[in-house]
Amino acid sequence: MAYEASLKSKWDTQNAFDSVRREALKEGAEKRDFQFIKNLLFNTDFDDEKIAELASVSLGFVQRVKAELKVK
Repeated sequence: MAYEASLKSKWDTQNAFDSVRREALKEGAEKRDFQFIKNLLFNTDFDDEKIAELASVSLGFVQRVKAELKVK
């Protein structure tokens, strides 16, 4: 039983680390995408659909970036 408890603890810890790692990678990708979309919005006359296609993101993400930039 102690061995099984030890394994469970190890797996729980590993899952927690994996989850944090995935979130960090996702956050880094979103920041990179945000910056790329921001550059396209300010430096081109492309419409939102074209920017979404070039950045390989959803149209909704482009529109969220655009809305956030108007607030700032």
